[in-house]
Amino acid sequence: MSDDALHPVVVAKKTIEADNMVSFELVDPAGAELPAFSPGSHIDVTLPSGMVRQYSLFNSAHERNHYLIGVWKDANSRGGSVALYQDVQVGDTLQVSTPRNRFEVPETTTRALLLARGIGVTPILSIADHLKARGIPFELHYLFAGGSPGSFKGMIEASAFAGDTTFYLEGAQPPFNPATILADRPADTELFICGVDWWMEPIVKTAQQKGIDPALIHMERFGGKAPAPLLDKVFEVKIASTGKTYKIPGDKSVSGALEERGVKIRTSCEQGACGTCKVKVLEGEVDHRDKRLSTAEKEEGWMLACVSRGKGDLLVLDL
Repeated sequence: MSDDALHPVVVAKKTIEADNMVSFELVDPAGAELPAFSPGSHIDVTLPSGMVRQYSLFNSAHERNHYLIGVWKDANSRGGSVALYQDVQVGDTLQVSTPRNRFEVPETTTRALLLARGIGVTPILSIADHLKARGIPFELHYLFAGGSPGSFKGMIEASAFAGDTTFYLEGAQPPFNPATILADRPADTELFICGVDWWMEPIVKTAQQKGIDPALIHMERFGGKAPAPLLDKVFEVKIASTGKTYKIPGDKSVSGALEERGVKIRTSCEQGACGTCKVKVLEGEVDHRDKRLSTAEKEEGWMLACVSRGKGDLLVLDL
């Protein structure tokens, strides 16, 4: 199926992994194979309410008969994680996208260091499975989030990479010390790190200070708190296909303001991290505020409509 196509899946199993954390096993309704994926991939999950959220696949990429996703019931949830955690049950049908990967393992990888915190371990698990199967040496250092101790521990301990894993709990021994973990690594070490921004960014700075090549540092961002309401200048957005123009208030995002007027832009994280809401700007200068687009993509005229805004009075969008 195409990248934009949706695939129905049935919840075959729902497992409590830790406090405020569950996993779901998703299967094809007819028992057919699901679309293939590579280690580190994620899928868009469309909830019964119509909300779309992204979740990493944490099972082995060799498994085609099911997908496994993990869900943390975020206290700052905008509705997605709470709906999955509380309302979705075994036997329910969901719609999922074709898997996509922005956290790929390079073919040239010869050794790796994997760091994860809390629910951020989910894409790391499929990467660890992949590295182990290929005989590539690695270490997995997993910090349990304080609110969800022991998450996925049983699965890891039963895996082929249990001996490559060190567990940590916030505030307990042994301490999770990035400076120690990152020290004296061979020059070809690839670093894969996943968690919330406030946890990852200091670690990445430490990695660079320890001499790890920035080109060998791979990050997967998981949402934290929703951003504060925007308080910006008012500008207008024109839809090229219809010629209609809409005012974007200072306290609403482009995607949010347009949706209120019946113009739907597909969104997921709503924090400028996932790239789901990428749209082409035909005219106007963009105030980029995302954490996803490359310099080349920005120069080509792309923007993320959930956070970025117009610098001038008008943006013309290719919608």
